[in-house]
Amino acid sequence: MANSHSQLKVVPTRLDERIKPALNQQTIGRVLLSQNWVTEGDILKAWSIQHYEDARFGEILIGMGLISPDQLYWALGELHHLEVVDFESRPPAMLWTEYTDPQTALQKGYIIWRKTDQIHTFAITDPNIMDELREKYISPHITKKFVLVKPDHLQRFIAQTQCKYLQEQALICCPKSMSSRSWNYWAPSNSWGLFLLMLLIPAGFLAPVIMLQAALSLVIAALGMLMIFRISCLFALQRPVDLPPKPKEPHKIVKRPKVSLLVPLYKESQILERLYDRLQAIAYPKELLEIVYIYEEKDTQTKEALYALNLPFYMKIIEVPSAQLQTKPRAMNYALDFCEGSIIGIYDAEDAPEINQVEQVIQKFATIGDDVACVQCILDFYNPRTNWMSRCFTIEYAILFRLIIPALDRMKMPIPLGGTSVFFRREILEKLGRWDAYNVTEDADLGYRLFRMGYRCTWIKSATYEEANYRMLPWIKQRSRWLKGLFLTTLVHFKHPVELSQKIGLLTTLSIGCLAIIPWVLCPLAPVILPIWVFSFGIELPYYAALPDWFTQLLITTFVATELMTLFMGFNATDTDQHKHLRPWLLTTIFYWPITCLASYKALFEVFVRPAYWDKSEHGLNDRNYMQEIKELTRNSS
Repeated sequence: MANSHSQLKVVPTRLDERIKPALNQQTIGRVLLSQNWVTEGDILKAWSIQHYEDARFGEILIGMGLISPDQLYWALGELHHLEVVDFESRPPAMLWTEYTDPQTALQKGYIIWRKTDQIHTFAITDPNIMDELREKYISPHITKKFVLVKPDHLQRFIAQTQCKYLQEQALICCPKSMSSRSWNYWAPSNSWGLFLLMLLIPAGFLAPVIMLQAALSLVIAALGMLMIFRISCLFALQRPVDLPPKPKEPHKIVKRPKVSLLVPLYKESQILERLYDRLQAIAYPKELLEIVYIYEEKDTQTKEALYALNLPFYMKIIEVPSAQLQTKPRAMNYALDFCEGSIIGIYDAEDAPEINQVEQVIQKFATIGDDVACVQCILDFYNPRTNWMSRCFTIEYAILFRLIIPALDRMKMPIPLGGTSVFFRREILEKLGRWDAYNVTEDADLGYRLFRMGYRCTWIKSATYEEANYRMLPWIKQRSRWLKGLFLTTLVHFKHPVELSQKIGLLTTLSIGCLAIIPWVLCPLAPVILPIWVFSFGIELPYYAALPDWFTQLLITTFVATELMTLFMGFNATDTDQHKHLRPWLLTTIFYWPITCLASYKALFEVFVRPAYWDKSEHGLNDRNYMQEIKELTRNSS
């Protein structure tokens, strides 16, 4: 579907009969016709499109490339006898904040522009809200007048004058009971926790066998839980897929909604042009699409690169004011106030989504229950052949997104969301308090928070292709951020484990624990786990030989069974044409997983020292070498 309107056929003669009376009265179409900006055929086609889209008539004409926003607002002014004002030359009086907070002004599209004792003049972006404002601000002694202002002018004015207020709201919109900000505020005094952990080292020297057995007991318990979890996932995948619920009104046309895509950027000037090309290729009606590039105030290189792109009308740029906290969720919380869509999606700078992905997401939302808050797409990689690490990274993601997440979906369990290619119903996202600005894995945290509040997440097969992290040091930095975020997420959601299990069920609580807590058992203990390979071949090792025989047998059996299960899942996850080339490398992943221990030590240190520090991944390192592969992958449906 290269062009979102190309397949739309305008056939109905009944529409012709309906439109002729409309053209004989004063309408936006007639005003535009009077200027020879459109034809009757254009209006007929736009009318037909509006039957299937949740878009205003003028927006559709803009999306068709027939008129500009300036022409539309001139016509709206003529039609409704309203003056179109420019906030740069005639800004509002600052007392408007006494009547409307900045977030409401952005979402509803109005502020009080001028005020006297007898007259209140509202600046509005949509003439259709005049009656609503008359009812909201009832006063028999005050006359209400209106002027028009273009949405980008209103947003720019509020961003310039109310950024401090919006910035504060971006930090605290997530409820305190569901946020990790308390831990962040106490971080300077949390160093005692790190000190207590360091005491485990001398304890290991004083009682090595006891400490070793205690550590390995944790390993056996974690591996046992992990094994049960994975077996449950494999069995769940054998269940038949639930049929979508029948629509309540089967003959009612469900209009396509407006979709806002948030694209957080930080030091991404090198990849911006390629990102722009990939997002521009998305096949969804442009009047229903809003692509929002978000950059930090001090990131001048990204800013300059963005403004050099000459963006089309459906793309906008949001600058996030500088602050001590600089995280992706904070930036998205801030930018969300400037978005218009009822569906909110997220893409990262290196993303290359399938061109029909947004359309598939909207179709999924249209066929699922109202309790489903978000849709997660598959994350995959376009550069698995770069080296050994990129191959192992791709296998790891294949297991997560092609086996575990589909299984969790079938079991109706909480899904640890990915930070990109995930789409939310905005109403629910706002109700939950958006993202936790202080959590560096805001995606997984939100997936669990949604479930705790009675909502579900689901997935679709449409894939987004990213750049696999193929260098050791950046891989460790990225993985340490993920582990740190899981630690914070565990602190938030397991503060009251008994209460949690009573609310969502014991099995569901254990599934969260398998994904959030077990990594924190296995990764730091990798140095005591690795010798089990040698020990399992009958080679005696110091301290390990002193363990009870029954204990060593249980340890070896659990360890080997878990490794075989990992290989089995990797074999199944790579059962696609584009992944089968990875199967010869499955055995080598045995050397890949232990590297995580290095990341866990870095994460453990930062948890107590700088928990909200965002160790950014560098993007666009070798995607130029895969331009043809990216083009083919994004144009082939999964």
